[in-house]
Amino acid sequence: MNNARKRKVTLLMPNTRWFGRRPWIMLQYAPLILTTLLKDEFDFSIVDANAGDLSEEECLNRLRELNPEALLVSGLSTEYFQQFHAGIAMGKKLNPDCVTIMGGVYPTVLGEEVLKDTNLDYIFQGHAEERVNEFLRLALADGHEAVKKLPGVGFRNADGKAVINPVATYISDVKEQVKPDYSLVDMNCYLNQNTKHYQLNSNLPTATILTSYGCPFNCMFCATRTVSGRGVAFRPEEDVLEEIGYLVKNFGVANVIFIDDFFLAKKKRCITMMEEMVRRGYNLEWKIMTVSAWHLDDELLEVMKKTGCTQITISVESGSQRVLKEIIHKPLKLDIVPGIVKKCKELGIDIGANFVIGFPGETWEELRETFRFAELCDFDISHFHIATPLPKTDLYEVAKKENLLDPEFGFTNPAYFGYGRGFISTSEFSPFELQVLRSFEWDRINFNTPEKTLKIAQMMGLTVDELNEHRKQTRQKCGVHV
Repeated sequence: MNNARKRKVTLLMPNTRWFGRRPWIMLQYAPLILTTLLKDEFDFSIVDANAGDLSEEECLNRLRELNPEALLVSGLSTEYFQQFHAGIAMGKKLNPDCVTIMGGVYPTVLGEEVLKDTNLDYIFQGHAEERVNEFLRLALADGHEAVKKLPGVGFRNADGKAVINPVATYISDVKEQVKPDYSLVDMNCYLNQNTKHYQLNSNLPTATILTSYGCPFNCMFCATRTVSGRGVAFRPEEDVLEEIGYLVKNFGVANVIFIDDFFLAKKKRCITMMEEMVRRGYNLEWKIMTVSAWHLDDELLEVMKKTGCTQITISVESGSQRVLKEIIHKPLKLDIVPGIVKKCKELGIDIGANFVIGFPGETWEELRETFRFAELCDFDISHFHIATPLPKTDLYEVAKKENLLDPEFGFTNPAYFGYGRGFISTSEFSPFELQVLRSFEWDRINFNTPEKTLKIAQMMGLTVDELNEHRKQTRQKCGVHV
């Protein structure tokens, strides 16, 4: 019998509210997957400062109690980089010998920038499956020379220069998908949220579900291929159904939100899961956060409605077919969209849409086409975003090459955070024009009748008075919210 002491490893999820930022409270899959991978081999624990709304001092005290030998920080987004580095600093403050590691999207797309933090020992890029256990064994055994040879790992060499080994595999290369483990997560923090986000809002206990990883397309503004590669990994249907059943039985979940980038790609798989949720008596309402419209047809929408679907959101992006094809590179034919909206309204499925404006090469008239198209389709709610250059995206590379960004622009400069802001200037538009246009057209198109205003208030979980105040703040601040 092996009586060796298990090494103490803690995953920290920093509070998105630190540094005065807006909160983003949605359960990540990282803690669920890492629990499955690590709990048997290591003395594994989770500090979820985000869901628990812990102050930095409270978080530090919790880590002091656990006294981890390795501290993992989940870097969800570049927007919250300050929070992630604050978490890493806590590990070294409590114990200089603690091995500090950051994984997730942020160190995957901005590795060299992240490694400037001298409190950080390693970055871990890409997925954890089939990789993280060996990495931790070596890192905790002072096996620095061996760790330096692992793919997808970054560190500083003796001269302090960042060294990042290329990622060798992506999530679609994993032979067997790992089942998520909820045993170390406090689900009560996530089930009922007071949020204005219409996709997440519900008066029912709600859980988010991921049934696949990745997206095979190459939209100009998206970094998914950098993080997950170009393949798609589909979880086994039975694993997904068991996860939903567990949440229904143990937490009373009555509403599920599917958050895949590519949920509808396999029609037969989707229909099987939908019908099985009904057959197993889960008695659920459900939504899809991001829908690829070209996978929808009348038959699929009818099955979705019969099995409990209450809402979908289509990522249209642009009302100009040229912009979709030549600039964004999204394989959507706009002429199918009005019919989908009409069918959803016949069935009683709420339908929202996401649009993006302000791409290099887009004309002012094409911007206007997007708003005209959204108005013509008459979605239940339309959201308009300004094209935001994110690291490792074609959008950023083009904007940088063509000198369309402010000289002070930077991914870790808080002045350039916020997806309501414009950052790209062309001969056709300025950031200020985009912000004004976006905020006032959002108001005009969505709230053009009392009936639509009431409908959106219900979708967002607000009273009409609260919604009108939200509209007022959006207009006055040109859609910029911190």
